[in-house]
Amino acid sequence: MNNTLLYLSNALHEMQTERGCAILYVSSNGKLFKKELLAVFETSHIAFEKIRQRLKKWQESHSFDDEFLNKMKIVLDNSETAKSRQDKILNFEFNATEIISGYSHNVISPLMDIMVLAALFDKNNDPTKVSAYSYFLQLKEKFGRERALGLRGLTTKSFDNKEFLDRFRFLISEQDSFKRTFFAMADENQKNIYNSIMQGNAIRKLADVHLDLKRGHNINMPTFDPTEWFVLTSEKMNLMKEVEEKLADSLLKNTPSQNTPAKSSQIKVTRSVEGITATQREFIEELPFFINLPENIISGLLQHAQVREYKKGKLLFLEGELPSRLHIMLSGWVKLFKGTSSGEETVLQMLSSGDMIAESAVFLNANYPVSAQVAKNAVILTLPAPIIRERIKEHNELALKVLDGISKHSHNLILEFENIRLKPATERVGWFLLKLLLEQGQVPDLIELPYDKSLIASYLDMKPETFSRTLKHFKEKGFQINKSSVILPDIAALCGFCDPGLATICSKHGTPECPSPDCSQGIAPTFK
Repeated sequence: MNNTLLYLSNALHEMQTERGCAILYVSSNGKLFKKELLAVFETSHIAFEKIRQRLKKWQESHSFDDEFLNKMKIVLDNSETAKSRQDKILNFEFNATEIISGYSHNVISPLMDIMVLAALFDKNNDPTKVSAYSYFLQLKEKFGRERALGLRGLTTKSFDNKEFLDRFRFLISEQDSFKRTFFAMADENQKNIYNSIMQGNAIRKLADVHLDLKRGHNINMPTFDPTEWFVLTSEKMNLMKEVEEKLADSLLKNTPSQNTPAKSSQIKVTRSVEGITATQREFIEELPFFINLPENIISGLLQHAQVREYKKGKLLFLEGELPSRLHIMLSGWVKLFKGTSSGEETVLQMLSSGDMIAESAVFLNANYPVSAQVAKNAVILTLPAPIIRERIKEHNELALKVLDGISKHSHNLILEFENIRLKPATERVGWFLLKLLLEQGQVPDLIELPYDKSLIASYLDMKPETFSRTLKHFKEKGFQINKSSVILPDIAALCGFCDPGLATICSKHGTPECPSPDCSQGIAPTFK
């Protein structure tokens, strides 16, 4: 195995183990795993000391560029706070949630980014094999998170809590997604490595747990003793570490594949599963994030991209998760929401074609501030978060796109807040219907309601019965209100609800045909 990746891989594995031991210790109020925790503190310290020693040699030999070395130094600086972190864990100054988030965000995720960068930096490595390796690292980390969350749930008896169980199920669905992607990107040799190692009792038992949870069965998780869960999941993590090492060995371009078909055949198979059609490519190149970018930047990004279809109800990510991919909408609808303490949810935004989903978390490498769920069957382009962040630093053109996108997104959020939270119900609904009419732009007097009316009501921050009464008011004004559509009495019937934001996408604005020329100053009337 490449020595650089070996040192990084050992440190990553120790951090994942340390996280699990810390969760078990804290969640059990110190009754479990103190001895094991102290032992893993020592082994993780040794792993990082080896990296620190190697860093000096990398700097002297110029083995890596300055950017990589600076990133490595930041990770090592974070690891130098280990004594303080360890003392706080031993003194119960962190709770389980803070431990999971702290380890995942401050050390584990940056380490994984650096491992991918190190693999890509070696020009002898095959980029496609590196992509498969990257997805496996994500798969292993998602299972590491499952180990930690399961320990917390078993020691605190949280599996009876629906929100906790949903989060646990979501981790399993994420693993399935990364596993599918890994197999889509992997060559035959990489697939054989995985299949030959990922066998045994622990794999079978945990597969049964996953299957029950996917089926919605009320699995009696408390029948697992927390220590047994740690041993079982650690057995699988150790097997995944073995896969990780062998995958690293397989990255070279000339690594022979077992029963590998011709290269052209492999490319076709990969593209048919995760690829981008010519029509989608044309659409993507016209998106604000890509438009007018040089071809080499676009191609460099899209070689790591996936385009996938997602069914209604599919959770893309949960609040508090670390982003692994940037999501860009090609079609369909996605809702961004936050859960409340009472178990309800507040819909903050509805996103559709051309929108990026919670992109600031990806650019900043921060936890998602919201959850995202597909509201209507969607096609979504995704790009690996580490790749995006590196390309932004490499290309000023892309960095400017990011700044422009974040600025516009912030501005649009303010406008939406004003229209959805600060106006009477009639004005909210009128604004929303006009927004749909302008965005759809197909029939001048027909609006298709893209998702359930109950979800529309939630998005507009009103109760379903208030939304129904408001629609009745529109019906009295001559609107035809159907189950999934609204027909206007005339094509200008909603123009009184225009505002500066909507004016920018209206083809009639600024022409003699515009019935509300003052809307760009924010003084448009409402219902005429």
